[in-house]
Amino acid sequence: MIKFEYVEDYLEVIGGQIDPVTKKRANNWFTSFDPIINLARYDVKVLESMVITVSQKEPLTERQAELACKIVLNYRRQLASKQIDVSPVETPKWRIPLRKMDYSKRLTLDNEKIIVKFPFNSDLIENIKTFTKESQGSSLWNRETKTWEIALTEYNLSWLVAWAQLHKFEIAEELTELMERLTSVEQQGYAIELGLDGEQVVIRNAPSSLLEYIEEHVGGLTIDNLLKLVDASSILGYTVDQDLAQALITEYGPRFYNLISNREIKINPDTLYTNDNFLSVIDYADSMERWPVVIYEPDLSDRMLNQLHRHRPEYIHKNGQVKSPVIDPTWKYIHTTVPIRTLEHIPLLISSAGMVFSGDKQLMIQRTEKVVFCATEVYNKRSTTKVKDIAS
Repeated sequence: MIKFEYVEDYLEVIGGQIDPVTKKRANNWFTSFDPIINLARYDVKVLESMVITVSQKEPLTERQAELACKIVLNYRRQLASKQIDVSPVETPKWRIPLRKMDYSKRLTLDNEKIIVKFPFNSDLIENIKTFTKESQGSSLWNRETKTWEIALTEYNLSWLVAWAQLHKFEIAEELTELMERLTSVEQQGYAIELGLDGEQVVIRNAPSSLLEYIEEHVGGLTIDNLLKLVDASSILGYTVDQDLAQALITEYGPRFYNLISNREIKINPDTLYTNDNFLSVIDYADSMERWPVVIYEPDLSDRMLNQLHRHRPEYIHKNGQVKSPVIDPTWKYIHTTVPIRTLEHIPLLISSAGMVFSGDKQLMIQRTEKVVFCATEVYNKRSTTKVKDIAS
């Protein structure tokens, strides 16, 4: 009986890359030896893939190795009829050390981001992709680390911890502690809320980390900075006191308040000309300094571009069909008909497309702080609140 030292040898014999009698190797795939046994249809593709891997001197994974042994031993009788003894496979030896794969499922925290890691699983991937359309803050796939990086917000934390528990993920202790604190706060029934205490601007129940971020990145808690604080509320996850909201609506109008207090809003395209809704958006962008503003008009109608020419002709940069343009940080308005990959941070996106799916489009949405949809229907919703309509 013929024996071989390594499992890879048996795979190559079955795959026609080694002659079992002479033990000579085929020169290439075009001169392989005739198959010595008949494989079941469901084993053909699997074994072919493994043979290619080992013939290229690459290691199998531990799970591939387990399956390889099972396949070889399943054909024990056919191989024995060809005088080939597969008993060495019962205590397998490998020509190349096996490749260890990380099959763990983990939820961890790193640099104020929730890191989601799991082995390939189409159902889990679909879960995450669906979640990112409604998540608060950025949700990005890191190709290098093969992890999802999701902003640490209350909504994201609650959803991901519940989902991870359901699918038996390992959850970092610090995330568990944050979830316990969040649950405790929710049971006490108070909100993190922007308001006025006399003439002093306050954010009630705000953690120190939020106050530090506002001081460093938003401009601090001052009356002069009140509009920017409201503008940041939907992004940073705090609400606005109802009395303060009503005072701002009275002073600036409901249209402007909707723009500063929501992450996503909708303009009916039929009102772009009659009600000057588009002008209200660019006035908002300028007053809040949300530059550069990306105007995404894939329908090639140029309706928004024509409006922009009427009101801000000196600040327009027309991108055309370039997905990775060189962006000048001093540009204020960028008009494009294709999704832009270059910008890592988009302060405001104005889109004529209500259905923002596909890779590049979704990536652009994920990098955007605020979105205005100039569309009748809006299918992309990244927040738990309804997309506001500012037609009135």
